[in-house]
Amino acid sequence: MALSDNFKKLRIKYHLTQQELAEIAGVTNKAISAWESGLSEPRMGAIEKIARHFHIKKSNIIEDDGIEHISSDQV
Repeated sequence: MALSDNFKKLRIKYHLTQQELAEIAGVTNKAISAWESGLSEPRMGAIEKIARHFHIKKSNIIEDDGIEHISSDQV
C-alpha cells in the first residue's frame, strides 16, 4: 500500500473532506488530491501537523497499513 492510500484511508476514517484535511495539514485541497492520487508526496511538516492533530504517530501515516493500526479510541 502506498502513502497515497494512507491519506485517503485516514481522511475516510475521520470522515473528512479533502478541504478539511488540507486545513489541518496547512496545505491546499489540491495538494491533498495530489497526495491521494500519488502525483506528489507531502513534506514532513504536513505529516507532523496531521499526526499531532489526531494524536497518532507519524509512522501510522507513513508505513504500509499504518492507518489500520489506529485504535478506535483514537478516532
